[in-house]
Amino acid sequence: MRRAARLLLGLVFCVLSACGNGTAAPEWPTYRDENGFDRFLSELQVEAGPWTEEERAEYLSYLRPEEFDHPFTVDEIRGLLEHREGADSVTIARARADMELAFELLAYGYGGYTYFGGDGVFLPIRDGILAQLEKLNGPVETETLGRLLWEGLSPVMVDRHFHVFANGWSSAEEAPPYVQSTWYVRDLYFDDPTGIDPSYVKHTIGPDGAITYCLAVVCPDGGALPSSMTIEGEARALEWRKAAPAGVNRVGEAAVLSETTVGAERIPVLANRLLYAYPERLEEFAATAARYREEPLFILDLRGHGGGNDGWAAQWLTDFSGQPVSPKSMWCIKGTNISLAAWEEAGLDPASYGLTDSLGGWSVSIHDGTIWETDNTVFVLIDQNVASAGESFVSQLAMGRRVVLVGSNTMGDLNFGNVSAFYLPHSGLSLWFGASLSFRDRLENNEGVGYFPDLWVRPDDSVDAVARLCRYYGLTERESAG
Repeated sequence: MRRAARLLLGLVFCVLSACGNGTAAPEWPTYRDENGFDRFLSELQVEAGPWTEEERAEYLSYLRPEEFDHPFTVDEIRGLLEHREGADSVTIARARADMELAFELLAYGYGGYTYFGGDGVFLPIRDGILAQLEKLNGPVETETLGRLLWEGLSPVMVDRHFHVFANGWSSAEEAPPYVQSTWYVRDLYFDDPTGIDPSYVKHTIGPDGAITYCLAVVCPDGGALPSSMTIEGEARALEWRKAAPAGVNRVGEAAVLSETTVGAERIPVLANRLLYAYPERLEEFAATAARYREEPLFILDLRGHGGGNDGWAAQWLTDFSGQPVSPKSMWCIKGTNISLAAWEEAGLDPASYGLTDSLGGWSVSIHDGTIWETDNTVFVLIDQNVASAGESFVSQLAMGRRVVLVGSNTMGDLNFGNVSAFYLPHSGLSLWFGASLSFRDRLENNEGVGYFPDLWVRPDDSVDAVARLCRYYGLTERESAG
């Protein structure tokens, strides 16, 4: 994990059971003097230890079998990739055939199949769905079929990229139990957290712009959070709220690139919320790196980042930093005809990713990560709608010194990627899943939890909060003088 402040991510597993724990209280520094921001930056030490041999061995154990036959031809896969309208209902025999095919596709093409238990876990789920179908009389509605598949798989596949779509119904409308959000107490700031359970205490930007403390925690819901605390000697009633995302996932040229300023100081704000679909605009975004390298201080707004091809993020960061940038990561793609056909369908060159017609195994890439240096101060805005390649961008930015993440936790939608949609032949039910399995920072599933900020701020206030901080510490004047 990247920094001392973000080591709080480890507390999320305590939070899951009790939304807080009784760990020993640390000493709490204050940041109100003129050098407070510099001290805060010095505490955000980047850490990039290598993967251990045990971690590498465990990761490779999920890539089983190491080689496999191709039960589908490329043409058969292309047929399943073709969009089709869903039927209102199908016979039980056809519903059964579609369900058997769905599990064949998962076994062959899903990057997380062995990670989530392989045949020993998935086949009993399949058999349970088939048994439920046999109890039905007459045709099966496609929505019913979709719900059976989702309800069977979603408790096992802790994977935000996994979805089922059936004739107007979408599993994306469901909230899986593993999804967690930032909960906070509004307008409550304090400089001395002594006596408060440290799992609730987070760094924030106060109303005057000083770095101070607030109450915030990441958990599934606010029902188990304490209703009162003693803070700086005063008993306080607490009203917890869920931090709402400020950014909305949108497709459009403006989502790729927009540039504004904030405050009388005209702090530059570069927004990037999409990394696909607009090649010319993506080229323009990548080209801004050289220009922002000359900006000693700026805001990179990723709120609502819907993802795409994180190669553009890597290119921007390499050009901005003047050095290769790589997060600590283990990444692979299941080299099947599913991957081959899906990538060709998307207009990508499978060979550039090590995928060929004859490949029957995994394409694996393991990096220990590189820390990159910059003299610039970069505030990166994040919220719970930052997903997929947007989170990959965050993970790469997080390896830079003088980079500060501001906002709430991200979506947690990065471990299972390279997603394709398959349309089952009889029902038209659409099954979405990814061919890759990856981990960043540490070997654990981060789905539904995401990346944590360094400064916990309501996402809709984060631009103004950064401007307040810069004004309080005189950062724009100091940078201008430098």
